[in-house]
Amino acid sequence: MSLKRKFLAQNLLLALGLGAVAGLSLWRLGALRREVETSRYAYTELKTAQTMMVQTAEAKGLLAAGAAADRARVLSVLREALANIDDFVSPDKSYMNDPETAAAYTELVKTATRARQRIAGVVVALSPAPATAPAAAPAADVPALASTVEAAMWDMEALVRGCTTYLRTRQDQASDKIFDAAVLIGGLSAAAVVAALLVTASQYRSVMVPLHRLRRGVRGLAAARFTDRLDTSGSREFSELSEEFNRMAAELEGFYRQLEEKVRVKSRELVRSERLASVGFLAAGVAHEINNPLNVISGYAELTLRRLEALDGDPAADDAAKSLRIIRDEAFRCKQTTEKLLSLARGGREERTRMNIAATGAEVATMTKGLKNYRDRKVRTHFTDDAEAMQIVANPSEMKQVLLNLTVNALEAVPPGGEVVIEGRRRDDWVEVSVSDNGRGISPESLPHVFEPFFTEKRGSGEPGTGLGLSITHAIVEGHGGRIEAHSDGPGRGSRFTFHLPAAVGPRPGQLQEADA
Repeated sequence: MSLKRKFLAQNLLLALGLGAVAGLSLWRLGALRREVETSRYAYTELKTAQTMMVQTAEAKGLLAAGAAADRARVLSVLREALANIDDFVSPDKSYMNDPETAAAYTELVKTATRARQRIAGVVVALSPAPATAPAAAPAADVPALASTVEAAMWDMEALVRGCTTYLRTRQDQASDKIFDAAVLIGGLSAAAVVAALLVTASQYRSVMVPLHRLRRGVRGLAAARFTDRLDTSGSREFSELSEEFNRMAAELEGFYRQLEEKVRVKSRELVRSERLASVGFLAAGVAHEINNPLNVISGYAELTLRRLEALDGDPAADDAAKSLRIIRDEAFRCKQTTEKLLSLARGGREERTRMNIAATGAEVATMTKGLKNYRDRKVRTHFTDDAEAMQIVANPSEMKQVLLNLTVNALEAVPPGGEVVIEGRRRDDWVEVSVSDNGRGISPESLPHVFEPFFTEKRGSGEPGTGLGLSITHAIVEGHGGRIEAHSDGPGRGSRFTFHLPAAVGPRPGQLQEADA
């Protein structure tokens, strides 16, 4: 569920709950208001009943005195009492809509009607005849009239007691309703407060907890902990944000790994370059000084060896000849090493021309087929593009040296009957040439160091090798603005050396059409 919908639903439910609390509170307050209105009307009726009782008591006192002058006063008081009774028993009362009030009022009306009948009879008895002047009533009638007024007074008293009892009953009910309303409103208000707190806590948890989690993730990225991932559970917005964060972290992790790998490669290249620079600096001075004495040593050894070979049959001469052959061979070997050092020191400063690398590969293959030590191995060439596509700008002798070094190394690595393949192809603006074999391969530990000066796996195996051939090859390729790579699946699984050089011409028409598409 999305955070937006969740917040809308929670706030809507909270608003509905508060609306229900307000509605119930107003309903209960309306009921209490009706109770107050009914009690107010009942209190008014009580006052009216008390007034009627006072008036009846006054009329009784006047009749008991028996004074003729007070008869008019008695009639006036009794008529006021009748007017109050008529008002009391009037059915046009708003509180009569309440069934409970109407039931109680009906009983009170009966008592009031009975009192009215008695008072009305007394009024009629005391009223003078229309055609005669006012005269005193017979003395025997006054006690009877007083008794009737007293009976009406007792009815009035019963009426007052009924009103008082009803008023107290309604007040007790109102008090109970007030208490119930207070409990209900208080409970609903407390429930609303608890609901508001729960909604607030839920929204805080829905927003702040993922934000804290995201902040920890960002701090982890800042601390280069690219493997940390965020939990994608929760609302849709934060889930999508966590997924995007995890994707970004994965990309950064990949970039970081690639950067580390590039740093390692560049570091190895820097170390290799420093070593090559050191070797070149050393070769510039040492190789020249050593080369001339080696020429003298090898020359005199060859001359002396010919003289000793002329003394056929002399054992001492044969031993000396054997020693001289060793001296000659080792001198030639040292001379080869100095020549390689001089080649490394020159750094490819010779003139560069436009050339066909495929033709150079075919020439190297023909040359190596004639080497007597590798006649039992097969060298095959395969170039997938035409001569124009394989054109580069380079030093021909150095390119031949690169291919010759790689091919001879491959021939040394394969057993009799093995095969070396020289192949090339065009890749956009680059010419790619590889020399592969099915020989002894390269161990994973040695693969990163094959282009380092003086590094060789042949050392101690009795095979010739100075560890400079691949270093010179690497320096020549990079001097031409290219790059060279070594690949092997492990010992016994062959190896492949691939170098890339800038092409002398642009992409072919077919490649341009593919790029436009």
